[in-house]
Amino acid sequence: MDFGGMFARLSDLAGDAAVVAGDDAELSSRVVMVIRLNHVVEQILFRLVGELDARGIATRRGEGSTATLLQQAGMAPAVAHRYVRVGGALDDSALVASYAVDGSLSGEHVDAIVKGLGHIARRNPDLSDEDRTDCVRGLWAEALSATPAAVSVRARHMALVLSPPDKAVPDAENHELNEFTLGLGDDGRSRGTLDLDNLLGEKLRVALDPLSKPVPEPDGSPDKRTSAQKRADALERLVDSYLEQEDRPTRGGATPQVVLTLTPEGLQTLQLSGIPGAKAPEVAAAFEWTGPASASTAQLVACDSVITKILVDNNMVPLDVGRDHRTVTPAIRKALIARDRGCAYPGCDCSAGRTDAHHIRHWSQGGATSLANTALCRRHHRYIHHMGWEVFIGSDGHPWFINPDDATRTPLRSHARRTLTSDLAAA
Repeated sequence: MDFGGMFARLSDLAGDAAVVAGDDAELSSRVVMVIRLNHVVEQILFRLVGELDARGIATRRGEGSTATLLQQAGMAPAVAHRYVRVGGALDDSALVASYAVDGSLSGEHVDAIVKGLGHIARRNPDLSDEDRTDCVRGLWAEALSATPAAVSVRARHMALVLSPPDKAVPDAENHELNEFTLGLGDDGRSRGTLDLDNLLGEKLRVALDPLSKPVPEPDGSPDKRTSAQKRADALERLVDSYLEQEDRPTRGGATPQVVLTLTPEGLQTLQLSGIPGAKAPEVAAAFEWTGPASASTAQLVACDSVITKILVDNNMVPLDVGRDHRTVTPAIRKALIARDRGCAYPGCDCSAGRTDAHHIRHWSQGGATSLANTALCRRHHRYIHHMGWEVFIGSDGHPWFINPDDATRTPLRSHARRTLTSDLAAA
């Protein structure tokens, strides 16, 4: 099958001025046709990704997952995980796959059907083939006339209707059904969903209740916050209380803490804040998990925080931290997080808290425990120790890798590095 030829023809068509020519009816018809075409392309990609995942190609190439492989091809993380999820489901369900080929539904709708079927199956593991077929048809009919969210609602209703009354463990008490999602929206806000058994739900409510009480306004008027806002504020206080404890579990060898990274110019801005007539550059601040933060939020964090000074250059490479330890110190680890932002291995999306500090020149061979001789890594540790991969700190101060199977020995950039070259003059 000549996919390359099809791609070339579609690329030519995309740049053709005739695409948007014609009267209103012709233009509307083309829009509808291209939407259907896009849906068909999504179904093809679902099948390709499903087969890619089934063959374990990503693992054989040394990648963490098929989703990581898709991200390296330019796909957003959330979309990559959706394609893997749906691709695997279509591979297992011929009926769902057969409905999907005509392009009548978007990838989001198909994903809602797949997740809906999963929801039903988790609550009814002994569902008969006949009932499952009815569920597929029902969800498909819902998707043809409603939104993906409506498909999810229909699936939850089906799960309740099909739930046998004599379960050994009622759904309300089944810990295995617990789910908690937490994602990051395009606007930088965190969004999540909860589906908890009655015991865990009770614990959460007991913890939040005393923190959710109304608090009068400064002028004595009633609390203006909604119930949802009170619960959100209570959750923040609950998390603050946890983070203030000294005996909480460590994360990557260090006590969990909110990390806000600032450039020297940003620190200068905070220091000059409130001084009449003082002029300072804009603040460039970022949290480890949720990304960029405004100057006002940076100031808020700085007001009641313990500040660890890590001097960085324009490439966010820390210049001044401690050393002289067999394992990395908390200061060096903070510096590594500021530099690498996560696993340094090219394309890996493992977060900083789930990584280890790897000695580039092994400690047993005289390597020092210093920023210049360490990089954040996880399972890719063994690539360097056992599979011949090489890692070095480039002239830009960031880790670079060399694949032993690459005859050209072309260095690969680290996860945090944005340029494609180790040249110090790179933009």
